[in-house]
Amino acid sequence: MDMGRFYELDDAGKPVAIKVASKPFSIEDIKTCAHCRGSLRAIARYGRLVRRALLDESTKKLILALNGDYVLLAQEVPDIIQQLQDTKVDWGLRWPTTITISGAREDQCQTMTKLMKSLIPGRWNAILATRERPFNRVHNMVEYARRCKKTTSKFDFDNSVLQTKGILQGTALSLRLDVALLADFLSLKQRSPGTSQTRVILELDRTVEDCHELIRTTTNGNRLLQQTEGYIFLAQVYALERSQSPPEVAEELSQHCRAALDQAQSLCDARPAQTRGLAEEIDGVKKMLDGATFYTAVTSEERMAVIQAMAREYRGTGHWYHCPNGHPFTIGECGGAMQLATCPECGAPVGGQNHRTVEGVTRATDLERDFAQLRL
Repeated sequence: MDMGRFYELDDAGKPVAIKVASKPFSIEDIKTCAHCRGSLRAIARYGRLVRRALLDESTKKLILALNGDYVLLAQEVPDIIQQLQDTKVDWGLRWPTTITISGAREDQCQTMTKLMKSLIPGRWNAILATRERPFNRVHNMVEYARRCKKTTSKFDFDNSVLQTKGILQGTALSLRLDVALLADFLSLKQRSPGTSQTRVILELDRTVEDCHELIRTTTNGNRLLQQTEGYIFLAQVYALERSQSPPEVAEELSQHCRAALDQAQSLCDARPAQTRGLAEEIDGVKKMLDGATFYTAVTSEERMAVIQAMAREYRGTGHWYHCPNGHPFTIGECGGAMQLATCPECGAPVGGQNHRTVEGVTRATDLERDFAQLRL
């Protein structure tokens, strides 16, 4: 193992410091003992390299797991939202005189859920189960580990962790669900007879902040699809808040909504391949502003085709590569580049011809082999 690739060596060839720019490496770099063929994991001078290889291989498995979970949820959510809109309701509902929806999105959801259970029990069961599923899985695993160790520390989600593609996809899906819940709640109230005296106070500043945070992180990471979704969700939130606001406030919210729609439309026009299926959602929000409809969940066939394609994104034989912006992708069959394409995340040139990749594309040797092939 070439120690000089990862450590600064002295004149005697002994490592004295870690190189700052050590890059990920292939699992082929991890050797076994020349005499017994055993693992080098317990030897101090090789421990860091072995752990780095483990981390690189685990990254691949994480990408595969996140992509698979996201595809299933992204296919399920539109159907559940559509079922909500198609469900018939007994309009003899007794609404309170004042309803205040404020705070974080979780607080808003709890407020609406509590009232919905008293008005129409069971209406939101399916969508709430979908909304809570990813967090419950993590929470249950942590709770189990805590009980085994008999600790009493409090568990909470750390919002300061690094934003990865999986987290951004999950955030976008969570916002989509929460906007749909709010829209369904307000739509039921609006269509219920005898609710003219019911006042709904919306304080959605925290939801707006979440949309802006999604836009900021996706802009920094060149995630065009989630960036466009962020602007669409922001426009939907402004449109829903506008529906319950006095005229002087409603006009300002309309301007914010149209500004967000303009940003989303410009991204769709500039990068149609990376934002396929979102143009119909933009048109849906425009109809909300024009008063043609209150809220309609748009299930674009083109968007569903994109999600279905994501299920095959990291499957099959071949080799892994990084686009110029660091987004992973695979080339199937023999793994050699035979045609030009664009990165599905940011639109950067990828692929190549005659087994030669375009400039800026690098082989992701750190993600090449399955974790099970490690001899450690």
